Amino acid sequence: MFRDEEDHGMFINLMALRGFALDTELIVDAEMSTHAHLNVFTNDPMRYSSQLRMCYTKYVNKKYSRKGRFGEKYTFVLKVDGFNHQMVLQNYVLRNGLHHGAAATAFGYPFCTARELFAEDIGLKKEIAVPMSRADITSFLPRRAEFPDEYQMNAQGVFVRSSFMEIRRAEQFYVTPRNYLYQMNRLTDDSWQAEQKKDATGKPITLADIEPVDERSIAQMLNNENGRNFSRTRLQDLDVCRLIDKTILPSYGVTSVYQLTATQKQRIARTLNYEFHLPEHQIRRCLVLG
Repeated sequence: MFRDEEDHGMFINLMALRGFALDTELIVDAEMSTHAHLNVFTNDPMRYSSQLRMCYTKYVNKKYSRKGRFGEKYTFVLKVDGFNHQMVLQNYVLRNGLHHGAAATAFGYPFCTARELFAEDIGLKKEIAVPMSRADITSFLPRRAEFPDEYQMNAQGVFVRSSFMEIRRAEQFYVTPRNYLYQMNRLTDDSWQAEQKKDATGKPITLADIEPVDERSIAQMLNNENGRNFSRTRLQDLDVCRLIDKTILPSYGVTSVYQLTATQKQRIARTLNYEFHLPEHQIRRCLVLG
């Protein structure tokens, strides 16, 4: 879904614009290379998700010279009621980078809201907005984009989360910075489900509920929670996509991975495997091999 930082930034901007247009409150988010998690308060989740997907698909298709639907056909939506259910949901979303082995802690993954909650209290650096005129902000957005004056951008042209997301509402579920730190670092066990039973609003939410994958993948995510499986030397998807798009594609005379032939993709795949020892599933993702 995201081949570079610009893609992440555009998704966040569109997330904010669609939230404003559809009266949708955004609580926390996490964008992985293959999927995104959004925790929102809305009366029409399918309308919000479909418009967000449509706008992002237009951006991707134009930038990468591709056509058609982008991503899976349907959006996975889970309705969550109850204080403890909501907090557990937020925990899973904010810890997504940790679960997928992209960071050693929840705070180490940059493409999520984790570092915005209680930032000053726990000594984290919040996203910094820079002074911009409305015209300057508009230059980073799709044409005819509408947004309120309180939306602010950073130097890269991305809306700062604290200007459009309900950060305070997200913090209320943790009450104190100390409890927030505890929730971001605790291991998933039976106590998570026991706490949710206090709500009496349905079955407890588990990691498997928000990550519709096989049991083996869930087991690996839970194993990643201790942070020991993360390696700074391991190339993440963003690193591999940058290598392909900026270094390899120019030698083939194309500007997008979607312009490569099947034969060219296979040749590049062999190079990535031989020279960088990348796993097959990662090569397939980043080369769009299916």
